[in-house]
Amino acid sequence: MKRVLRGVTLVIVFVLLSSVQGVAGQGYLDLWQKGPVKTSIVQFVEAVVNESGPHYLSPVDRIATFDMDGTILLEKPQYVVFDFAERQLLKRIEDDASLKNVQPYKAVAEKDLSYFSHDPNAENSLYNILLYATDGFTDAQYNAALADYFTQVKDKRFRLSYDKLVYAPVVQLIDYLKAHQFTVYICSGSDPQFSRGFALEAAHITPENVIGTTVLTTWERDGKNADFVRQHEFVRPINDKEGKPVNIRNKIGRVPVFALGNSGGDYHMLEYSKTAAYSIQLIVNHDDPEREYQYKDEEMRTMCRENGWHEISMKKDFKVIFAEIDGKK
Repeated sequence: MKRVLRGVTLVIVFVLLSSVQGVAGQGYLDLWQKGPVKTSIVQFVEAVVNESGPHYLSPVDRIATFDMDGTILLEKPQYVVFDFAERQLLKRIEDDASLKNVQPYKAVAEKDLSYFSHDPNAENSLYNILLYATDGFTDAQYNAALADYFTQVKDKRFRLSYDKLVYAPVVQLIDYLKAHQFTVYICSGSDPQFSRGFALEAAHITPENVIGTTVLTTWERDGKNADFVRQHEFVRPINDKEGKPVNIRNKIGRVPVFALGNSGGDYHMLEYSKTAAYSIQLIVNHDDPEREYQYKDEEMRTMCRENGWHEISMKKDFKVIFAEIDGKK
């Protein structure tokens, strides 16, 4: 009987080791083309999980931070969170026509994007529409508005709701890291409550692992009911550019050894990651106009070269872009 149990145990161990080896090997990332980027990712992960190697990291130090817009989620023709916010502003104008003459409602109504600054600290910052759009909303109201948005709004080009327009290879990369005991965070300029509305199902990121541009809320009671109420104020810093490493430090307390972004707004997050003793930084480069979009690709290519980051070419490195589109071809 002992021999039988010993044999069963050996079989189980063999199966487990084989499955781990399959996860660690390049075959696990089967939505990625073979090439230097995929090889670099696998080699990095294998190095940090190798307990006898010089770059071993305990699971608590295996921290990965991913930007969201343009890194996990489609960001053209507009950042999705701002598309949501603009639609909320237009609903407010429907209720009060006088708002058409007040900024930023006026700029949104006239589709005058030149009014807005991409400087997160500017008076006319694009981020400010997040405050105006849902000012005074309770959590219940905000969540209901989000549910309506993801149910009713579809992208004109791809004809899918935006929670379906996530990059399948990046989601697979998240799963790959988690299988190797990485803790993966979204670190986005978008409102974290917005991101939490779809991140678990679409990108397999739990609500507590979402960092973003946070609108101040207060806990308020109305008779027998109490809820969070959104205020016209941000919790500083805004989670973009220099704000990202600050919020990562405040939220996580550890340096991300794996950092993935797609724009200059992620520069400081990747720069912070490089302060770790052993780390990897990557940029998703949008260079595939046929399957997605092409923009700032030469700028990002140069930035990767100058900083020693790995360029992920959507055209060369992704076998598919969107699972629900490419998977049907």
